[in-house]
Amino acid sequence: MTTNSSKNSIVNGIKLYLFPTLVSILSMMIWRDVTEMRSDIKALLAQSNIDKTKIEQLEKDVRFLEQSVFGNNKARPVTYTPELYHDKYFKHEEIYDPKKYIAQND
Repeated sequence: MTTNSSKNSIVNGIKLYLFPTLVSILSMMIWRDVTEMRSDIKALLAQSNIDKTKIEQLEKDVRFLEQSVFGNNKARPVTYTPELYHDKYFKHEEIYDPKKYIAQND
């Protein structure tokens, strides 16, 4: 009977020290991951602000160029669709008409 109680006391002693140790190790690992995620999120937010600033500046440049090129005094919303700009303003047949610029020898 004494062997059973001594085994139980050893197992209870191991459980008593093992559980808090495992919880502490797991908590430290989670804390490290959380702090790493926080630093990554801070870096991403800073980069996002930089990108937003660049986009706003590019939108201002596009509006200025549109006003300069097309002569509008109204600022148009910046929406770019390649079909719209290609069909409406940049028809290569009209801009680069070879019959206009190349001398014809008849």
